[in-house]
Amino acid sequence: YTFKLRQGVMFHNGKEMTAADVKYSFETALNPPAPGIQVAFLANIGSVEAVDDYTVTITMSTPDPTLPGVIAWSRYTPIVPEGIADEINLLSEGVGTGPYKLVEYISNDRVVYTANENYWKPGTPCIKDITYKILTDEQSRVAGLRSGEIDGATLTADVARTLENDDTLEVLNGLFSAPRVIQFNTVEDVPWRNLKVRQAINLAVDRQMIIDNVYGGNAQLTGAIPPGYGAWPLSNDQLVAAYTPDLAKAQALMQEAGFEGGFDVTLQAIAQPREFTQIAEIVREQLKPLNINVTVEPLEIGTFATNIGDGNFQWASTGRGMRGDPSGYVVDFRNGTTLNQAWFGDGWQNEELDKLYDEALATANVEARHAAYQRIQEIILEESVNLYTVQPYKYQAVNGRVEGMYVSYTDFNPGLRTACVTEG
Repeated sequence: YTFKLRQGVMFHNGKEMTAADVKYSFETALNPPAPGIQVAFLANIGSVEAVDDYTVTITMSTPDPTLPGVIAWSRYTPIVPEGIADEINLLSEGVGTGPYKLVEYISNDRVVYTANENYWKPGTPCIKDITYKILTDEQSRVAGLRSGEIDGATLTADVARTLENDDTLEVLNGLFSAPRVIQFNTVEDVPWRNLKVRQAINLAVDRQMIIDNVYGGNAQLTGAIPPGYGAWPLSNDQLVAAYTPDLAKAQALMQEAGFEGGFDVTLQAIAQPREFTQIAEIVREQLKPLNINVTVEPLEIGTFATNIGDGNFQWASTGRGMRGDPSGYVVDFRNGTTLNQAWFGDGWQNEELDKLYDEALATANVEARHAAYQRIQEIILEESVNLYTVQPYKYQAVNGRVEGMYVSYTDFNPGLRTACVTEG
């Protein structure tokens, strides 16, 4: 791949972005601090060459059509000034080329940005200063919206619905490309290494209860690639057929597997937002007829993320998503990839899936890739590798000062790219 850089793009520190910065950024991403999760999405990069100040060539070690999609989502490929990691703490400071510059970061309190006056795109951004307040209590967010203390907030479906008749607020919603899933860890010799146990778990869970009780009916069934992601996901009919609850069959499978007496398991869950813990609690109750004793352990997201990266969990209630290429939703099922080793070890692998995954990476033919990813998703369903639950809608509310907001399908960004604030 050869990329021509836009000339005159300035970093927030006043330095012009050049090919040397791009080379440095990719090489840093390829050798990150542990757990280095992003390496899984960049693993096929063989070398990065700065041809001249405004030309970069990335040579892949093997054919790989996914790179443009990965680059399109900056989470895994932020472009930063050469040598910046030696100058600042990248966990709390940042220098990029985006429309906003980081002014202040105070953990668990706020993040403050100001508009980048040297942003390359004329006329943007519209909003001069932005403060993200960390308000873990949802009712505090609602109170702040109504008082005018804050201009917008992300909310759960239940709370958002209570605001729909409030003429001073606008409630926005849209699908979010992060399917909710109970991730199984099979590194150790655990009962759910057994296919019949995993199938029993999937048959015992009524996903409609999660849709109704956690999301107020505003969610969809999902496989590995979520609904809304173009033509790549499995059809809803396929998901309904796979997910129709059948407790009697689930109990029979547990008996056939030799685990009719059940077992104990700890299910870690992201504590906030609460939806992940709510899903875990519903799963806990629905697995009781299988004599599976689930202990739900809510964790602060930083601790949870560390455990996920390290493989330090038995089950985990999490979200998988926001990928620039469909391969990103299934890469972790490919034997030998970074998180595959941390999550599955030698407890689960599938040669057909590995072959299909490699073939899909070796061609740019969309039809061939589509067929491969369809079959990969079918294998994941048949093998019950994880417990995929639902794909939620995301809700945001803004007051009358905010115009042009949208709910982003592909990332955490709350639609501020197009937003403006009027006076008053």
